[in-house]
Amino acid sequence: MLLKITAGALAGISIFFLGMNMMSDGILALATRRLKGILSTLTANPLLGILCGVLITALTQSSSGTTVMVVSLVNGGVLNLYQAAAVIMGANLGTTITAQLVSYDFFVIIPHVLFLGILLYHLKLTVIMKELGRFLIGFALLFLGIRVMIVSLYPLKNLLGFQHMLFSVGDHKLLGILLGALTTGIIQSSSTGIALLQGLSYQGLINLSQALPILMGQNIGTCVTTLLSSFATDKNGKRAAIIHLLFNFFGTIILFPFIDLIASFVVKLSPDLTVRQIANAHTLFNLLTLLLLLPFLSLLVNLSKKIIR
Repeated sequence: MLLKITAGALAGISIFFLGMNMMSDGILALATRRLKGILSTLTANPLLGILCGVLITALTQSSSGTTVMVVSLVNGGVLNLYQAAAVIMGANLGTTITAQLVSYDFFVIIPHVLFLGILLYHLKLTVIMKELGRFLIGFALLFLGIRVMIVSLYPLKNLLGFQHMLFSVGDHKLLGILLGALTTGIIQSSSTGIALLQGLSYQGLINLSQALPILMGQNIGTCVTTLLSSFATDKNGKRAAIIHLLFNFFGTIILFPFIDLIASFVVKLSPDLTVRQIANAHTLFNLLTLLLLLPFLSLLVNLSKKIIR
């Protein structure tokens, strides 16, 4: 049974990543010519830089993809570290949109989105329509992958050992943070990690108190992709990757003492569905991290310069 669950979950994750890559390819194909100029102009203002990060990540559904792109742009001299830090902060907020869509059972329109995407892609009326079709196909596959994950996790209800592990996470929150960081570091996608948590909640296997520490850890684990991508860059590229890690690490450290307060607030906000509680907690956590650390943007940049000399 465990082998069947693993195979199903891996199939869902594979479809999820395929969809994410198709969405990114579609958006980048449409925007590559102008993206550097737009980013360089808009990110001169930190608030506009944050907005850019939110929008790019909302469209590509990958904060890791956005931050890797930012590292490469810093390495190429297109963005400075202050601009990069603002976009990275926005990317953390933009990545919460996937979980929100899942929580509102967005799956019902996915067949229609897939049909429209295939139609636009194969009609090839214009380059823009073709790439829009690619984006829509990717969008549909991303949510199809989440649905496959949800269905594959159903048999976990019968595994007492798995349930005991989740109970221990609720009692030992630092263990949950470590688990979230490790698993997300391995799969290199916090969006996939959140989707798995929501899949468990759909099956009644996890509550918010158990999910929230894992969610916080996932925000740290997702930095692995950016750090790995920075190995081949210059000092400023590496500093941009360090800023991403510092931002997520400090956010977790600052908010960890208030984890029960955050959980209580979110439960009152959305008392009925755990899947929506997880989405709202994800959004609230990333929004609070942004608001708390935005005034210290310069400090994060200076700290990254001290770490990478």
